[in-house]
Amino acid sequence: MARKLNSREILSPEHHWWHALKLSTQKFAILVSIGAVATGFGYVFMTNQTAQEGFAIKGLQQQIAKTQADNQKLELKSADLQALAAVQASSTQLGMVSADTFQYLAPTGGAVAAR
Repeated sequence: MARKLNSREILSPEHHWWHALKLSTQKFAILVSIGAVATGFGYVFMTNQTAQEGFAIKGLQQQIAKTQADNQKLELKSADLQALAAVQASSTQLGMVSADTFQYLAPTGGAVAAR
């Protein structure tokens, strides 16, 4: 059966759980300090890695936005060129001839025809 300790034995510096591991108080304090420093460096390292990944993601998002804008411009240009090509193809199929001279009607005063 375990022996009951009195208050003087409980408060003695030799009565701590790490003493069962054959560690003195000084060695235990050094190990705890090394652990705290290692944990601090690990935290800083992980925070730095996360920040680098965030900056990389932000750069990729900006690149995606720029590529999407360029793609939209190219699609509009492609649609415009396809429409012009379709008009030219249909005009030759219909036997139309391109005009050499153009005449525009001059706008009238402000009169509007009404029924």
